[in-house]
Amino acid sequence: MTNADSVIANSSVASDAVRESIFISHATPEDNAFTLWLGNRLDAMGYDVWADIFRLKGGDNWEVVLEDAIRHRAGKVLVVSNPVSIAKQGVRNEISIALTTGKGIKDDSFVIPLRTAEYESSFQMVHAQRVDFMGGWAQGLRDLIETLEGAGIPRRGASERSRIWREISLRDGQSVVETGEKLISNWLRVKALPRDLRIYDFAGGISIGAKDRAIKSCPLPVVPLGRGFLTFASPPALHEHFGDSLPMSIAGIVETEEFLTRGAPGYRIDANDARRHVVDLMRQGFDRRLGQAGLQATEMASGRYMWWPDKNAAGVEQKAFSWKDGLSGRRQLVGQSKARNVFWHYGVSAWPATAPFRHFRLSGHVIFTVDGRSTVGDAKRMHTMRRTMCKSWRNDRWRDLMLAYLGWLVGDATELSIDMGGDAFMALEVPPVQFDVSFGLEAEATAAEEHEDEETGDILASSDDEAGFDDENDFDIPGDEE
Repeated sequence: MTNADSVIANSSVASDAVRESIFISHATPEDNAFTLWLGNRLDAMGYDVWADIFRLKGGDNWEVVLEDAIRHRAGKVLVVSNPVSIAKQGVRNEISIALTTGKGIKDDSFVIPLRTAEYESSFQMVHAQRVDFMGGWAQGLRDLIETLEGAGIPRRGASERSRIWREISLRDGQSVVETGEKLISNWLRVKALPRDLRIYDFAGGISIGAKDRAIKSCPLPVVPLGRGFLTFASPPALHEHFGDSLPMSIAGIVETEEFLTRGAPGYRIDANDARRHVVDLMRQGFDRRLGQAGLQATEMASGRYMWWPDKNAAGVEQKAFSWKDGLSGRRQLVGQSKARNVFWHYGVSAWPATAPFRHFRLSGHVIFTVDGRSTVGDAKRMHTMRRTMCKSWRNDRWRDLMLAYLGWLVGDATELSIDMGGDAFMALEVPPVQFDVSFGLEAEATAAEEHEDEETGDILASSDDEAGFDDENDFDIPGDEE
């Protein structure tokens, strides 16, 4: 028995232990990389994590050990779900044990599928609430943490198996070490919002249809409210759009801070609706600012816009960025693949939130054009190119692309100023929020470093470098959003 076997066997003696552990069921070896990634992060967050990947050298009694962990210690069982894993007999056995255990402890959500690829759910798990990792591992982790916190699974600091996770990581090329590390998030902190919100109402006798069309087409951030609208914008800024044919007046003014905390009872707006309205205004302001910067807009399935520079935008071929704390580098935001006869463009979408503090969460994307401006019309071809050209892009590439993009937007400034209408401005801090942590990964030495071909802009990497990422950032951090 190995040292790892001994630690786990000794910790599974009592059959009536408190259910504080998380068990990860996965296909071996196909899902080992994902399970190692997920297990390391859950363990670093203080969760007690079990997985078949503990089997460093194997052992005859591992099936008994793992079954005992599911039956008597697991607070939740996570099933890495994809066509390969669901077809594995070992995974199916663990699912069966977990479902039986869930019924016994009267927990209908004891089993949580983690979807890493499209799969046909078994009859037993068809009603299980799954967490989606197909849109990006970081987004999936954020949703999973919310689920675990909602279920009350405790965190206990460094778990007793942290050493084992580090040993497995070392075997696979990277090790979790107890050393300080600065993490760069994809959150832009909102430094300032306009002081006041203004509620406008229109004079009687105007055309309702003309009023509604004018509100919908207003270039300034506005939210329809009753017969009028809510906005930060001043009357002179609005008059330029609505003109004399649609006379309006201020029906009320409320301080933004009070509005976010209490709403506006006099206008039947509670605090939840107030936060949604402010988030909507923040989003409109951000989109307007990027449009003013000359970026192209592509609407996504979520309704958000992704903003990207065309090939003629100045400084996108090799954009340098430099901020404090040694945050500097250089990345191109537009490149050409002569082999595929397309241009690729890095773009950003943003989602504002008011908790845990006011911020914009950025997501990175890649879009392809035929001439540096006109997007590839075939959605299937676009998806294939993302999968083949971007899946080897590691976190540091996505991070530096985001930083170069922000540097292109703000130049030497330390904030992104957004005009919300007349005398109203919103300011976002740059660079993004950084966090200090007491653990990190040792640098991985790879024989085949990824690099860009200076002539074509293609990404060249060996298959060993493929991390399975698509065009979403994988360095998001958990948090609430509206």
